Amino acid sequence: MINVALIHEAPIPTWSCRQLIISLKNLGAKVSYLRVQKISVEILRKGNVKVYYGLRSIDIPDAQVIRSLGFALSIEQFFRRIQALKVLSDLDVFTINPIESMIIARDKFYSLFKLKENGIPVPSTTVTEDVLLAMEKVKEWKEVVLKPLMGSLGYGSIKTSEADVAYNIGRVLLSINQPLYVQEYIRKPQRDIRVFVVGDKVLGSIYRISYTSWKTNVAQGAKVLKAPKIPEVEELALKATKALNLYYAGVDIAETPENGYVVFEVNAAPLWRGFQKATGINPADEIAKFVIDHIKK
Repeated sequence: MINVALIHEAPIPTWSCRQLIISLKNLGAKVSYLRVQKISVEILRKGNVKVYYGLRSIDIPDAQVIRSLGFALSIEQFFRRIQALKVLSDLDVFTINPIESMIIARDKFYSLFKLKENGIPVPSTTVTEDVLLAMEKVKEWKEVVLKPLMGSLGYGSIKTSEADVAYNIGRVLLSINQPLYVQEYIRKPQRDIRVFVVGDKVLGSIYRISYTSWKTNVAQGAKVLKAPKIPEVEELALKATKALNLYYAGVDIAETPENGYVVFEVNAAPLWRGFQKATGINPADEIAKFVIDHIKK
């Protein structure tokens, strides 16, 4: 029986984790839900390594599906968790998504650089610790979005056309050792497109629509609607997923009147409740099949 570890920070499985557990078990896998902070790896003077979950020694799984590394971590916590999972990956545990790729995707700025490097259109963006540069970017781009460098669901993102607002926000962020992520605001028709990719296949696309806010995150109240098949959008999503070396991803794309399609972000551990509601497609089934097929090769 194939042994799969499903990894998250939450004390009980989230909705998407529960969907994955069901899908993996339906394919005959044994699934263990493991909290990432309780996983420890020991290097032995005699022998190789031992893996612990809490105080209990556990078998090394055939695969690990990483759904969350946690948020608001110290740099030491972040690297410890990465180290433990990377050791397992180096011991030939199939890891989805790959650790290195998840780190890149989690860094909003470097991931945009990798997309740009692969010829994918992205918004003009800078990361700085200089509030005066942030102010200059507001003047240059007229309207900007200030975001956390590492964040999700649109929380903490602020749109402004005022250089003084950028200055004040920047001063606050720098006081807590946070850099300023400044991105030109791209006007879009009250919606964006979320494309769900697994392997070399686009499962489908949805419109995320917001009539009351410039943010189109489902977690912040955006409505979802199945989007039509648009070859250019699907090609961009596949290209973006491949550029970050991800096995599956949620790719966020905006339709702009001036610049055509622009990729904002590639999520390496996307949620899919809204996607499933709009399309009737359960990505957990496709992800589970991808994992099992890879192990059986």
